Amino acid sequence: DLIYIDPPFDSKADYRTKIHLPGTDIEQKPTVIEQFAYSDTWKDGTASYLQMMIPRLILMRELLSEQGSIYVHIDWHVGHYVKVILDEIFGKENFVNEIVWKCTTNTGSSKAISKKFPNTTNSLFVYSKSSEYYYKSQWGELSEDYKKMFKYKDEHGWYNWNALATYSKETYERLNKEGKIKWNKDAKYPRYKRYLHEVEGALISNLWEDIPNVQSQAKEKMNYGTQKPEKLLNRIIESSCPENGIVADFFVGSGTTGA
Repeated sequence: DLIYIDPPFDSKADYRTKIHLPGTDIEQKPTVIEQFAYSDTWKDGTASYLQMMIPRLILMRELLSEQGSIYVHIDWHVGHYVKVILDEIFGKENFVNEIVWKCTTNTGSSKAISKKFPNTTNSLFVYSKSSEYYYKSQWGELSEDYKKMFKYKDEHGWYNWNALATYSKETYERLNKEGKIKWNKDAKYPRYKRYLHEVEGALISNLWEDIPNVQSQAKEKMNYGTQKPEKLLNRIIESSCPENGIVADFFVGSGTTGA
């Protein structure tokens, strides 16, 4: 019902991870060694990388249910090439979103990046199997600036007045009966009273700035260089997998999806 993959990014680098070896007695601290994790270098460069990805993506499409969708986590190295391949395999009409995740605020100051804007984001390309894919909107916390817009108060709480641009007769009559309708002089539309406590939250868009990368002191830290945070996978699963649905993560990473 949902596939999430965090494949190599064709970054031309090798990745290592730290392994903790238990001590021989209870007082001895564990030994920490570095172990090779995976290589992100390819014999014929990007062409070899894409040859690796294409048959896997074709198989993933076959494994998706009709209500299923796939999230492909990638970055600037080959994201534009992978997007074209996804269009071909899943169909441009089944492209749902490009989610931009601000994964770091570290802009650096070295000469190596002094001639370009620092890269601080990853992309997640979202495709569906069909037009009947499952999706549940996600809501976040309201900003303080938004809350300040509710500047009036009565016995029911803080509220503001909003234009009621489109409405049915039943809606107008209900709001009017509740004392929530008023007309301003020469106004094209009536205004209605909206209470702050009636607002479900801030609808989360495709720009994800509120999920930090795994911090060095976090309990979920696995000392894996490309580990993704649990909060990121929580949002993906909650929005795109029905209850008791089946989730697949074929590149596994540090095990975040499983966790």
